Amino acid sequence: MNLDEEAINAVKEYFDSITQNAVDTVFSSVGSDTTFAEFMDAVNMKINQFSSELVASEVLNLSASTIENFNGGEGMGLEDVQVLIENDGENDFDEDEEDEGIRF
Repeated sequence: MNLDEEAINAVKEYFDSITQNAVDTVFSSVGSDTTFAEFMDAVNMKINQFSSELVASEVLNLSASTIENFNGGEGMGLEDVQVLIENDGENDFDEDEEDEGIRF
């Protein structure tokens, strides 16, 4: 099984939990002026982030501190994880290097 398949299977296995965590996280920050579209956009962004960070941890075996420090402390996104998957899980980035927005 290649890393893309492993990543997809990991997300499938934990999707209910990822989704619920995303909804709960976003819901806790909505206000009376939040639109449904804004809420759903934020939920989708959180699902992507949580899925990416799950794959980074469970499939790519990155440490929690490495994941948290990606993108200047904003965590990992889909593009970050895909680059690592395409590099067979190898992290070729220097800590100070910026490549396609990826930073440690």
